[in-house]
Amino acid sequence: MKTIKVNYKPTEKQKLFHKCGADEVLYGGAAGGGKSIALVMDALDYALRYPNSNIVLFRRTYPELEESLIQNALKFYPREIYTYNESKKVMKLINGSRILFRYMEKKNDETRYQGAEFQYIGFDELTHFSKKQYEFLKSRLRGSSKQPKYIRATANPDPRRPINNQWIKEYFVEFAPPYKIGKDKQGRTRCYIPANVYDNPYLMENDPDYIKRLESLPELEKQAFLYGNWDIKLEGLVYDNFDPKIHIKEKEIKPIYHRIAGLDFGATNPTAVVFIAFDGWHYLVYDEIYSPNILLDDLAKMVKERNPRQIYADPSGKGLIRELQRKGLSVSKADNDVLAGIMTVKQLLQDKRLFISEKCENLLFEIQNYVWDKEKEKPLKAFDHALDALRYAIHTFHNPKRKGLENKISAGIKEDYIDWY
Repeated sequence: MKTIKVNYKPTEKQKLFHKCGADEVLYGGAAGGGKSIALVMDALDYALRYPNSNIVLFRRTYPELEESLIQNALKFYPREIYTYNESKKVMKLINGSRILFRYMEKKNDETRYQGAEFQYIGFDELTHFSKKQYEFLKSRLRGSSKQPKYIRATANPDPRRPINNQWIKEYFVEFAPPYKIGKDKQGRTRCYIPANVYDNPYLMENDPDYIKRLESLPELEKQAFLYGNWDIKLEGLVYDNFDPKIHIKEKEIKPIYHRIAGLDFGATNPTAVVFIAFDGWHYLVYDEIYSPNILLDDLAKMVKERNPRQIYADPSGKGLIRELQRKGLSVSKADNDVLAGIMTVKQLLQDKRLFISEKCENLLFEIQNYVWDKEKEKPLKAFDHALDALRYAIHTFHNPKRKGLENKISAGIKEDYIDWY
């Protein structure tokens, strides 16, 4: 193939990213390091080196995909080497390689790629993706050819996604020293290449005020975007004692466990239901429903499939509670003392008695973004739908006024608690 000229001059950090031979590489860590363009150009380099390759590049949402990865590809890829199908969002290069531009916005969107086969997978802003999505897509990295199979990702810490910050920090940042390639037990290699605005002389020259804008951000955002601090945590969190390492847990739900649910009604906001198994001492939130504009018949059907013994619902929805009772569900009004309910949930977290399955993505997102309104001494009305459902169920069932019921159920289960720790 003839030499192809590309109007792209990588920075020194971008060169390290392009040259790294690890199976999985994370590039970035702060804003302004030239992450998106580096990923787009790295994908092109791979596509040209290995004819007939299948490559996919992901952003979380379609608008982000259109405005970043696709725009960069259309701007920097030489027009004579590809054809672009705009409706399918696929570029086909003259050597047979294909670059697909995709997004995963909804829960379980990754399963759309069940039968896919890629030799190169790229994630732009990896903190917008869950570990589950990343691991699933990693299983699609395959092919009969002997060419290397790569995953490349970019990211900086995201103040609104501490769970994703945590898994990326553990998986990449702490796996090996920066710039060093580490090897896991399966023999696959990983590398973290940090970069920030100070590593991008082109941005500093063309937009010298960019650093001033980063420096003027609130402290939390400044730590994330300017310094790439992976240990950031939202200030004023209601559930500040929630620890993903401790409180995210999977456990078999045995038939003997007592199952309850909490229900928060929504119209334009999502209707949220959380399903909780009680083993006599611990509470495990093992499933959730989180859907706006859901019909009552559909909601009743979905709840029945999970078969909770009792549902504790938002007491303001009296008519909806009656309708669900007519449909055969055991629904009662929840105790809606907000502050007391929060204290109940916090105490159970502190005592290591409340755990959440990683399947409950909406509840996990909310619990790490639910903050106090300092002026009103109560939580802000945001990120609270699944959390309200959790509070309804936990506080009403666990309330000291109902301890007779809880103790009776505990005695009937007689579970061995040791294996929870």
